[in-house]
Amino acid sequence: MRDSRTFKIILAVACFAAAGLNAYRYTKGESDTMDIVLGVLFLLAGIMYVYRLRKGV
Repeated sequence: MRDSRTFKIILAVACFAAAGLNAYRYTKGESDTMDIVLGVLFLLAGIMYVYRLRKGV
């Protein structure tokens, strides 16, 4: 991929958005255990992409 920095930024934003939507469902009370697990996984994936962007990997 020629411009992987842009792709990593898009993936990080998408991961944080998915984690935010899962957190919103949790606060509304319409969630189960899988929503919490997916929210945490998306949050960790977003942090990983931001880390990779900062380190230039």
